[in-house]
Amino acid sequence: MSNIIAKQGVDRAVLLAAGRGSRLQPYTDTIPKPLLVHRGKPTLDYMLDSLQLAGVNDIVLVTHHLSEQIEQYAQVRAASHQQRIRCVYQAQLCGTAHALQTVIDQTPDIVEAPFILSATDYLIPRRFFSELLNFHAEQSSALTVSLKHLDVDEMAGRSSIRFRDDDSIAEIVEKPKAGTAPSSIGANLTFVLPSQITPYLQDVPISKRGEQEVQHAINQWLSDGGQARGLVQAVPPEWRAPA
Repeated sequence: MSNIIAKQGVDRAVLLAAGRGSRLQPYTDTIPKPLLVHRGKPTLDYMLDSLQLAGVNDIVLVTHHLSEQIEQYAQVRAASHQQRIRCVYQAQLCGTAHALQTVIDQTPDIVEAPFILSATDYLIPRRFFSELLNFHAEQSSALTVSLKHLDVDEMAGRSSIRFRDDDSIAEIVEKPKAGTAPSSIGANLTFVLPSQITPYLQDVPISKRGEQEVQHAINQWLSDGGQARGLVQAVPPEWRAPA
């Protein structure tokens, strides 16, 4: 495993932990969603355990809602697990592209080489990131997307992947209108991104959701000749209620 990581140099990650978790109120009124406990430990532990197993130990957490709790957690976790964990505060919740640009502005070293960008509210298996980075190392494409199979009733509320003839990714279509999804494969909010993606963040428009979304930057990079492939992984369960 260590040889694979050294080959493609992915040893850093940006984790999105800023959201309010409104679907899980009132639990998230006092506890940030990534720190809600599942089977005895916070969701973030599952993410960081999987990253550490994959050799990823340089991590930036993007915070906002109840940020002080996540900062305290990060200090304890870093000390006990020998991971470098920094927190970057996103002053306004303006979307994933805005969050990543905030990271670049404050900790630019994190994107000087390929890096993982991921949401933090997935309950993932321990080898989730190892599998993704193994796949990334075996491909010639600079960008890798964690993919999932979609049910028909999910397609309008998720992303859908448009593939090229060679099965590489042509576009991530966000929340397609009913009956227009280009495939039944969607993208998790988990990517291995090249450092070359960063200029594309500067011109991301505000979406219909009122956010600057990183998928737009990825699509622009793809349209300029970037190459991306995806690995279908087990669907990360999303929170329904704290357990």
